[in-house]
Amino acid sequence: MRPCLVLTRPRPTATDFAQKARAAGWHGEILVAPLMEITLTPPAPKLLDEAAVLIFTSQHGIESFTRATSARHWPVWTVGPRTAAGAHRAGFTDIAQASGGNAASLLADLNAAAIAGPVLHLHGAHLACDLTSHLRARGLQAHGCVVYDQRPVALCAQARARLQQGGDLVLSTFSPRSSRLLRTQILDLNLSRARLHMIAISTAAATELQVLPLIHSRIADTPDAAGMLAALGCLQAALEPSEKPS
Repeated sequence: MRPCLVLTRPRPTATDFAQKARAAGWHGEILVAPLMEITLTPPAPKLLDEAAVLIFTSQHGIESFTRATSARHWPVWTVGPRTAAGAHRAGFTDIAQASGGNAASLLADLNAAAIAGPVLHLHGAHLACDLTSHLRARGLQAHGCVVYDQRPVALCAQARARLQQGGDLVLSTFSPRSSRLLRTQILDLNLSRARLHMIAISTAAATELQVLPLIHSRIADTPDAAGMLAALGCLQAALEPSEKPS
């Protein structure tokens, strides 16, 4: 039985990463088992009218925005290359990307750029970093708006059965919250036949799964899809030394 990569991100994000993993040389099984589903709440036009600069930290925020207006005149700041590419596809032309690909570097870059507000951060209901509060603390007029939610869902019966079947299971986690949801749902499964491994996008995300009997664990060198793919490649080399990821 070949190793199985377990993807718990919402669709279609999980499917997109699965395709990238295949292209990068992952030849094992892939189990797409979402633990969250996305619901969009487009922002009110009046709130957008009052903003001079927009901040996007996820694809979902961009998708929700596009349902509110066809205007694209705002300068946009994004947290990473994937979000920047999403903003470009949505029709924005004035796009800045955080130099370090995370919230801390985004804050530093915004401060260095000495931008003028009001700034509007279009984000999800569950925040890993409250950018709005940090920007206000630096004297900038900033507002936040919840434009989507990631609601927990139970693992489907097929996913539960596959996990209990065992073998080498590579758990992938892209956030502390998804780690908590995964930990909660798999602790009541019979994993006696499973050998658990993990790739995590950050130390915070990895910490939530440290209670599991992990054989291998790797944290991405960069907090993005590219970093996770590199971590997966290193793990594949340990699990299947004869394989040579692209």
